[in-house]
Amino acid sequence: MRPKAYFAYLKFTLLLTSRDRVVLFFNYLMPLLFFIAFGEGLGAETSPGAMAQVVSMVIMFGVLGTGFFGGGLRATMDREAGILRRFKVAPITPAPILAASLITGWAVFMPSVFLFLALARWRYGWEGPTNLGSLLVIVTAGVLAFRSMGLIIASVVNSMQESQIIAQLLYMPLLLLSGATVPLHILPAWLQKVAQFLPATHLYLGTQGVLVRGESAWENRSALAAMLLATVAGFLVSLKLFRWEKEEKVRPAAKLWLAGVLLPFLLIGAWQFRDQQNERKMKILERQTRRSQSWLIRDARILRGDGGVVERGAVLVRNGRIVRVFEGPAPPPAELRAEAVEAGGRTLLPALIDSGSALERTLPGDEDEAELILSGYLYCGVGAVAASPDAQGALMALKRRVDEGELLGPEILPVPQAQVFSLTAVQAAAGDTSILSGDLAQQFYPAGWLQKLAIQASQRPMQPALLHAAQEQLRALWQQGTLPAPAGAAAGWLRLHGPALVHELGLWVEAGVPAAAALEAATGRAAARLGAQGRLGCVREGCEATLLLVDGNPLEDISALRRIHSVFARGERVARGELASQNKKDEK
Repeated sequence: MRPKAYFAYLKFTLLLTSRDRVVLFFNYLMPLLFFIAFGEGLGAETSPGAMAQVVSMVIMFGVLGTGFFGGGLRATMDREAGILRRFKVAPITPAPILAASLITGWAVFMPSVFLFLALARWRYGWEGPTNLGSLLVIVTAGVLAFRSMGLIIASVVNSMQESQIIAQLLYMPLLLLSGATVPLHILPAWLQKVAQFLPATHLYLGTQGVLVRGESAWENRSALAAMLLATVAGFLVSLKLFRWEKEEKVRPAAKLWLAGVLLPFLLIGAWQFRDQQNERKMKILERQTRRSQSWLIRDARILRGDGGVVERGAVLVRNGRIVRVFEGPAPPPAELRAEAVEAGGRTLLPALIDSGSALERTLPGDEDEAELILSGYLYCGVGAVAASPDAQGALMALKRRVDEGELLGPEILPVPQAQVFSLTAVQAAAGDTSILSGDLAQQFYPAGWLQKLAIQASQRPMQPALLHAAQEQLRALWQQGTLPAPAGAAAGWLRLHGPALVHELGLWVEAGVPAAAALEAATGRAAARLGAQGRLGCVREGCEATLLLVDGNPLEDISALRRIHSVFARGERVARGELASQNKKDEK
């Protein structure tokens, strides 16, 4: 076939497709309806991560639609209507017809991608994507792969009705299990495993990786390779089974050729099932989406972490960082594109920093226990913990998982082993277990476990002189102006990691240290000692949004630290109730 004739056919196909209402509906109208509905419903205006999810969702709608309905149904319709029969006598082969279908699907769909990106910027103020070229590469591979699957459907069915049934049987499961419409992390574990083998999952994770994490196409090369192989396989199978007339029938066994185009995804799914990288990526994407939420915490008393106090102000958080601190009333949340957190009568301060967490005593033995410990710290408003690196590298591996977002926990600050001062540990050694009856311990830890600790403590001798001597020592250090860094030290033998630092600060105030000095020592001064100044332990522009919001005023009543309203970890508002429920559910 001459190139001139080929381009003439391609032009003819594009013209017909542009007039096809089914194609226009699945490429533009239906995704647009979902874009508006989910954009408003998911709070895309206040969360770049939610906006990225909406964009990925409408792209998935369009890609699957143009593949199964625009490609599969249209090709079947042309054969049923006798259009292909007319070309049979012309100097044309099936290859240009199939190639024209792939190119047409891509050319008709790609403008919708730019349309939705423009709408996201105009309506929601979204600044993404940062890597447009990689997004277009991944979407192009997805369009071609699913378009080729649609052509196989057209090749193996014997009627329009059969084509519609198969298209629907593929469309809905792939859409629902891709992660675009139903978050994968809420599905049963076995269904998450199944999703690893589906082509739509690879397309979704690729687009989300680019939109949320700024990944390149090369970083998604395995998914790209699978989609390109599926395109080639689909094209060759369609070429082999191509039929010009509806009277030509294929055997039922020919439908098995559809499984052939899925083979690349089955192979990569098996590899991902073993490697578990996709599951890890799902968790990271979910966490980074939550971290991107914009918050306006308003009408709060603000403790800056350096001794400064704003009696009434507001803090604007965006993409995990504090972008503005208002002294006095703040503009309306809608004007700032942020979700409001009402903090009247409450105090906002940097999340606490435990300078001696004793986390290294758990590693490298039990990672599950380490994850539980990390959740306990966050539940109690501790945003960073110091721990000594171990020779096996387990602490650094755990730190990477937290930093990337695979795990939820306070930031781990690896520091060399150093002596820390912990009245809480001394109190536990002295046989005083009052920490067990504290609000935070009762809320987070299983009652049975606390009761076992209390029984063990009753068998230890009471030595109140130990705690009294330690408090005298701390008071002397305060008077000399050399306060140590406060540390829960895992509450000594009780191993009560979460509430330990909050309890420690209460003991400091009992020993005569002013509450303001104790709080500064556990925030700004602790960050400076651990090399995290300017990032943690502060409430000012540019600091990470790792914050603690409590009821009352801890400057006047240090026990206010136990009345926690909200905890923010790198911009994510921690679901404290879920953490406590999970811990209590896992009671042995």
